[in-house]
Amino acid sequence: MQRAAVVLVSLLAASCGGSGGGGGGRIEAVPLVVAAGMVPIEPLPVDTVSGGVDLARLGIADVTRVYDVTTPADEPFSFDLLTRGPGNEGQVRVSVAHAADGGVAPTGGPETLGYAGIVPAANGASGHEEWFDAFGDGFARITVSGAIDADQVIAIEAETPEGDVTALIRVRIGPESPINVAPGFRTDYPGVVSIGTIYSSDSYQFGLPVCAISGDRTTVVAYEGDASDPYRYDRYEMRLQHDRVTGLVTGGASLEPNPDSGNWRDHEVAALYNVVALVHCGLSEVTLKLSFDRGATFGQAQTLARAGVDGATHLATVEMAADYSVAVAFWQSHPGGAELLLVEGHASAFDAGGSPTRFAFDAPRVIYATAGDVSPVIMGLAWSSGGDLVLGYGFTSFSWSETTMETTVTTGFRCAVRLFGGEFADTLLEEDVTVARDPSVAVVGEGAAMRIFYAYEGRDGVRMRTSADGGASWSAPVLLSDPFSYLPTVFARVQGSALRVDLLYLTYGGVGTELHLRHWEDFGTSAPEDYRLTEATMEGEFGDPGPLPVPVPPPGDPAVGLPFAPTESPTITQVAWFGYDATLDGDDIVVVLDEEKTQPFAIMVMGDDMRGGMEGGGIGAPTFGDFVAADPPPLAPGLTEPVPAPDPAHRHQLKLIRLD
Repeated sequence: MQRAAVVLVSLLAASCGGSGGGGGGRIEAVPLVVAAGMVPIEPLPVDTVSGGVDLARLGIADVTRVYDVTTPADEPFSFDLLTRGPGNEGQVRVSVAHAADGGVAPTGGPETLGYAGIVPAANGASGHEEWFDAFGDGFARITVSGAIDADQVIAIEAETPEGDVTALIRVRIGPESPINVAPGFRTDYPGVVSIGTIYSSDSYQFGLPVCAISGDRTTVVAYEGDASDPYRYDRYEMRLQHDRVTGLVTGGASLEPNPDSGNWRDHEVAALYNVVALVHCGLSEVTLKLSFDRGATFGQAQTLARAGVDGATHLATVEMAADYSVAVAFWQSHPGGAELLLVEGHASAFDAGGSPTRFAFDAPRVIYATAGDVSPVIMGLAWSSGGDLVLGYGFTSFSWSETTMETTVTTGFRCAVRLFGGEFADTLLEEDVTVARDPSVAVVGEGAAMRIFYAYEGRDGVRMRTSADGGASWSAPVLLSDPFSYLPTVFARVQGSALRVDLLYLTYGGVGTELHLRHWEDFGTSAPEDYRLTEATMEGEFGDPGPLPVPVPPPGDPAVGLPFAPTESPTITQVAWFGYDATLDGDDIVVVLDEEKTQPFAIMVMGDDMRGGMEGGGIGAPTFGDFVAADPPPLAPGLTEPVPAPDPAHRHQLKLIRLD
């Protein structure tokens, strides 16, 4: 019987609120969290697994915890493995190996997992001997997916600067359990206006795209690697623009090298007319680059914050209001706690056409400070039409018991709302023992009657709450009831007399990650409709093991890990890690999507250490005047250099989708 190999790429950096500062005390390390969808899996109280495993074959001296899960034969399943270090910094590793197949020790390397119907997937992946490794800065994760027809045992090693764990997970043929995924039927969305590939890359470093609209152009920023060597370690920041009218795709004069690498999406872009704002976290420093000619050049660079010697900055986000006001939010963490900081900027000089030529910035102000070591998530920022600011954020706190060898994961989501001219009101919306990922916010109207839409994840997947009074009160959650849905992006706008709401999210689609949509033609009146925007596919199957050519790195490059693969390996096409972003263009939604084609066991080294040593910033207060939306100035030409035509054979296909 042919065994299906399925992959779900999902993020395990999660969120936790907690009144009175939250966090629950300093956690030295979190060696291992195992989760199915949003729900942590607890280890067994007694080891009933290791007695049937040849531990010496894998170099394991002692097993510190064991897990036991069940799945029906040949039914898709997926679960995640996470390890993290204190302060979200320092090199960490999580690894998996095939310990037993139907009660027998496998012969070979990690590719034997594929023969059994199991596929591990991760950023920052490499391999050594029998092990499939994932490295990261501050945290690392592996998603284990598949469909099996015999009992399997998977070995896990998790390593952090302050704690290690060796574990076994037995996946038995049996009844359905939380690891099982039953993808629901989704029809294709009829409101797709256009879809096209604007760029392609064969580099393992490509990905994490973000987008913004500036006039008639969509600006896309993504990480990129060396076009002549897909395995080269260095990663760069690439900027592209797509002209809505002509369809022309242009790029910048040069790629900008940066020292970042790993699982974090540490850049974000915002735009209004000629102004493009690009924020980036790297080496514990947050920088904002401003272009006043639609991305052709960056005339102003601003350092917004520097973390301390043991700290790290992560997950900066930026949003621009209709009057050019800029808000930048980011996390600054250290082993004892973390702060959510906000920096605001305002146009301070203009050209003859009324377009800004310079910005002034307030000092950073603390929106929230935790009392313990936490892991933050990507945030959602939204300005209203009247200058109100809404910030959706969250973080995860971990507690680790050396006595029971258990990790408790508490996640929650918060929303900070500042009406124009006022102060922030911060609300905890939900808190639970779950592993969640990412909030998103959208607003309609302004002031005390502003309607806020807040999408986030719970133990049953993506949820959404709404407020009709500027965040003073909130509705009960609207549920998707898809436990493997995550990374939501919500949009709301008034069309005629209807309040149209669209909720994008990623989910497991049978053989990989897909982008789906829940659509309300008139929220509160019409019933929601569910659609599929992309489809994950798998071609081929696992064959006999065989050698894989080993690329030779250029002189001076860091050594790469040895790749390994069967001579026949399936190709999985799916949405890549953090592989989409979306924004409004009038009433339309524009989505940038990184569609990745992978052969799961052809892997290379991808991770690195992003630590830095900087000083923290001060705390200030915003200033307010009258909020007046800017008039459109004459548009600058933006990026002008042509980029290579997409190659359909490349590993990454960067697509632009426009939705009505």
